[in-house]
Amino acid sequence: MTEVARDNGKVYLSCDIEDPHAQLILTEGGTGVRSFALGVDSEDELAQIESRLTAIDVATHRRSDAAPDQPASLAFGLPAGHEVVLAPRPDRPLYRHPGSVADSRRRGIGPADIDHITIAFSDGADARAIARVLSDGLGFAISDLLVNADEEWQAAWTRVGNVHHDIALIRCQPGASLHHLAWTVDNMEHQKRAADILASSGHAVETGPGRHGVGGNLYSYFWTPGGNRYELSAEMPRILGERCDPVVHKAGEFNAFSAWGAPRPESFTRGS
Repeated sequence: MTEVARDNGKVYLSCDIEDPHAQLILTEGGTGVRSFALGVDSEDELAQIESRLTAIDVATHRRSDAAPDQPASLAFGLPAGHEVVLAPRPDRPLYRHPGSVADSRRRGIGPADIDHITIAFSDGADARAIARVLSDGLGFAISDLLVNADEEWQAAWTRVGNVHHDIALIRCQPGASLHHLAWTVDNMEHQKRAADILASSGHAVETGPGRHGVGGNLYSYFWTPGGNRYELSAEMPRILGERCDPVVHKAGEFNAFSAWGAPRPESFTRGS
């Protein structure tokens, strides 16, 4: 990735040297996720979402300091404590220039973009309340649910478009805020190359490459030196149908982790 700015103890990183807007902001101290951002198409859409959130009693506030060179944005909190920042997209088309992607891959893995985020919740948080804010406030739909024998949510995969999931929720240990942040890679060959780069740099892959049971995307997972988990994701499927009902899976009855039968590592129940 390319460093695009440093400001107030934060480092801003971009996947594309042509794009000055950061996909990742690193802040020293602690683990987990403090906040994450979603793009909206215009100021008008931002105002519409602000009204929808207000209607369901979600407090919002305008910000102008979320990132360097970013226009005013809208921030609000999820019931589990995560801050979500909504920001209008730049008023010019952005595309991944093949030359800049090739340049980044000469220096490292070179993911194309952020793929999705999977946030953590624990027994003290109401996963249904989190999903309600995403659905009623932001227009998300639930693709899949994983529940236990008591119908308690163990995981949920939600989307705002037709890609299987943009924000997922998973039950973790108390105090965890992040399960993983996922980056888009091209295919299985890119996954293998990424694993080779990690291994040659002294970083072990936690699990993968493989294909998930829920979602069906290809995956590899590893932990960063700072203590957070990243996923490399490829071939994320698309949902056919505008507002389909979620598919509900019972824990233990379906191998949600691996479509190929690989066991879920014990460490996978832990977030940061």
